[in-house]
Amino acid sequence: MLIRFASTLLIVLLSACASNKPAIQDSAELGPDGQPLVQPLPEGFEDEYRNGLSLMEDQKFEDARQHWADMSVVYGQYPGVWTNLGLAYYQTGNYEEAAASYEKVEEIDPTFCPVHALSGITYRELGRFDDAQASYYAAIDCEPDEGRHYYNLGILLDLYRNDLESALEFYRKARRLMPEDEKLNIWVIDLARRVGVDEADPESIDEWYDSLKEPVQPVSEASVAIGSPQSAADVGVSESVSQDGGAGGEGAVATESTEDSSDVSDDTPQSEGDRESGGEI
Repeated sequence: MLIRFASTLLIVLLSACASNKPAIQDSAELGPDGQPLVQPLPEGFEDEYRNGLSLMEDQKFEDARQHWADMSVVYGQYPGVWTNLGLAYYQTGNYEEAAASYEKVEEIDPTFCPVHALSGITYRELGRFDDAQASYYAAIDCEPDEGRHYYNLGILLDLYRNDLESALEFYRKARRLMPEDEKLNIWVIDLARRVGVDEADPESIDEWYDSLKEPVQPVSEASVAIGSPQSAADVGVSESVSQDGGAGGEGAVATESTEDSSDVSDDTPQSEGDRESGGEI
C-alpha cells in the first residue's frame, strides 16, 4: 500500500483521555473528598515515552517498534504504550501484530476510545470486515460527534460490504460533521441516485444531528487521572483527518503533552485514498 505523509495534527496526551470510570477504583486510594487520588507516572516513563514519539515523528518505524515493544514489557499497564506499538507495527506492514497490540489495549481498558478507530483500519487491511465494522461502531459510541468515524464506516459498508443504504446513511452523517469535505457531497449524491432515494438528507439525519448538540455530563477531573492499570487515563492517541484528494489517510504518528494539547506532531502517515481505492481516515 502506498504510504504518503501529510502535514496534520496528531495529539497523544500523557495526562488525559476521555473515560467515564475512575482512574483508581480501590476505596483505600480515595482522598478526603471521596475522589480518586492522582498517582504519579513511574520514574523514567515520561523520558522513554518521549523517545518513542521522537522515533515515530522521524519515521524510524522499525526502531520505534522495538522501542515500544521494550516499553510494553516494563509499562504494559498503560494502553498508550500498546497503542503506539500497534501504530509502529502498522507502519511497517505487520498488520497481524498491530491488531494484537490493539486487542491488548482493549483487554487493559475497553473504555480507551482512541484504539477503536485504529483497530478498525487494521482489521480492514486484514480482511476482517466484521471486526472492522464493530470497531468503527465502538469508535462512534466513544466519539459520536467525530465525522471521520462515520466516514470510515461508510467506506467499509460501501466498498467492502456492498450495503449501499447503510453506507449512504453514514456518508450523510459524515457530511454533516465534515461540511468542508467536498468529496462527501459528491458521494452522497452519487450513492443516493444508485440507491434510488432523494439526495436531500431525510428528517432522521436532522434529528440525529440535533441530538448531538444536547448537553452532556462533563467528565470529572478524577476520571482523567493517571495511575491505575485499569484506567484509560494515561497516554492516548487521536487520529487526524486528511485533507488531501482522497478518502483520507490511515493511522497516526503519536505525540504527547504533559500539560496541555499544544505539543503535537505534524507528520501523520496517510494512505493512498479515494472512494474507489477504499482509503480511510
